[in-house]
Amino acid sequence: MENTTSTAYQVSSAIGTRLWREDVLWPLPLHKALDRVSGPAQSGDQDDAMPFVDLLLAGGTVRYHTVDPAVQRWLRTGLAAAVPVRRRTADVLVRLDRDAQADMLHRSCADERPGVRYRMPGDPQWHALAGHLPALPPLATPPYRGRFVALHAALLVPAPGQALLVCGNQKAGKTTAALWARNAGLAAVATDEVVLLDSLTGVVFGVPLPAAVRSGEQRTSVPLPQEAGTYLGAALPAAVVILLPEQEPSSPGAIETAGDEEEAMSWLVEHLRDGGASPTDLHRSSRELASRVPVHRLRVSPWPGLVADLEAHLSPLLKTLER
Repeated sequence: MENTTSTAYQVSSAIGTRLWREDVLWPLPLHKALDRVSGPAQSGDQDDAMPFVDLLLAGGTVRYHTVDPAVQRWLRTGLAAAVPVRRRTADVLVRLDRDAQADMLHRSCADERPGVRYRMPGDPQWHALAGHLPALPPLATPPYRGRFVALHAALLVPAPGQALLVCGNQKAGKTTAALWARNAGLAAVATDEVVLLDSLTGVVFGVPLPAAVRSGEQRTSVPLPQEAGTYLGAALPAAVVILLPEQEPSSPGAIETAGDEEEAMSWLVEHLRDGGASPTDLHRSSRELASRVPVHRLRVSPWPGLVADLEAHLSPLLKTLER
């Protein structure tokens, strides 16, 4: 990616599989550089007095302008995506006004998003942002438009450039699997909720939202650690595991592998989400994923048996990918 802004967002397969390293781009350790992440607006082509935070999301730099200190703090420290300002402008600029719902930026909504607008560098006009796609990252804007397929999944990175997707419905155990793998030292966690599959290159990105840790019916947001070797980079999918929770599984911990592409597609389809890619690209990209990597289903027990099932079946798979 060039240092100058380009409205033609491109990620080659070579760039896409090379993970970001903090010491290559600047000498400051990331935790010290975070103080330089936000600052007064210096968009270069427009004098906008609103402060901003730069986030690196799915290969592009998005500059979020907001005057709300709480939203600034959440963008800067709650997401494992904040980067020190290193360019006069960004690939796309997003403005969050007082009525913007920051906690809904990563979700789709029925209508236009109140208080959320975007513009491209060189364009002085702010435009309304459609709500049918997330605004974090802003998938309806030109740098991202029409190329991503979203999956409801966690993204584990056991080795540079290698990714394991853990899919599942709500409360299936994706967050438990992600935090267990991280705590066991088996993988870094790029996301526990939203994975973006690039329909042009086949690489995947995690949207590094805080992990939603459940305790009964309560949910606590826990920011993912900012692991410089993985959290900002792309990776190639190496395998997919779909968690199937069962209250009384007949074969607890049983894992099965899709026998062919059609079976793998039938398992994956309910975990696909609209990321802006055309129906044709969505079908092609998901089919390529199903044909290129093994797709497994793991029947898991309720907590605490879930952890034993993960240790028995996910651990060997992650260790294989580390090699």
